[in-house]
Amino acid sequence: MAITFATSADRHGVPHEDALHATANALYSERVFDEPRAPGHGKPALFIGPPRDMFIFHVMEARPKNLERMKSNG
Repeated sequence: MAITFATSADRHGVPHEDALHATANALYSERVFDEPRAPGHGKPALFIGPPRDMFIFHVMEARPKNLERMKSNG
């Protein structure tokens, strides 16, 4: 599997190893959760499965609105 990180993935200072740990151990996922912000890529997904390739474009701590959505969709 090829994993690449966009420059924007480093904007919040989350180490790549922490991003990989979060995706590998996700307790929640959404297939389509927002409009794309990385040029040339489709809508981002929060679905974590056995992908062949992964492009990580942004990493940050979860916002309160995302945590609330997790609780309501739980």
